[in-house]
Amino acid sequence: MINKASKNYAKSLFQNLVKNPKKEDTFPKIKEKTNLLMEELSLFATTILGSKKLYSFFKNPFLNENKKFEVLVTLFPKISEEAISLLKILTEKRELYLIPEIFEEYQKLSMKFNKVKNVKLIINSYLDKKIGKDLLTQLKKLTQANEIILDIEYKEEILGGLIIECDSIALDASLVEEFKTFLKEV
Repeated sequence: MINKASKNYAKSLFQNLVKNPKKEDTFPKIKEKTNLLMEELSLFATTILGSKKLYSFFKNPFLNENKKFEVLVTLFPKISEEAISLLKILTEKRELYLIPEIFEEYQKLSMKFNKVKNVKLIINSYLDKKIGKDLLTQLKKLTQANEIILDIEYKEEILGGLIIECDSIALDASLVEEFKTFLKEV
């Protein structure tokens, strides 16, 4: 479960960029900044979570927070001023260990802002290129998304058809489901 502080940091970061932009920031510039910050948070989070030693280092409350800050700034010397500001606040509050959770929450906000949806597609074999393009077009319309991040899983046991999962909703159009329905009716 995500820490409430992580949600608040992510929300504040996002609102600061989107709702309180600098005078010279145009909408495309705001979008660019939100995406850049998401990439930076992703780098921080994957770096911290990618090594048991580094994760333990950031989780350890007895280690100096300024050292933790220096590690990140040394590893990523060309980060944005928004990322530096966040790291400084987290250092002061002794909460640098929250970076992975902040990233997770920030990513959700950014995806919603950019109208990006995660969709899981379960099929039993590879899709034809044209069918795949048509499916993506229909999924964009159905979900009202600008972009779809498609996670494809192959399961031989569904025999044919497909299962689509998005936003905790599943649409089962597999042959196995059709067969089960048929057996119930007989």
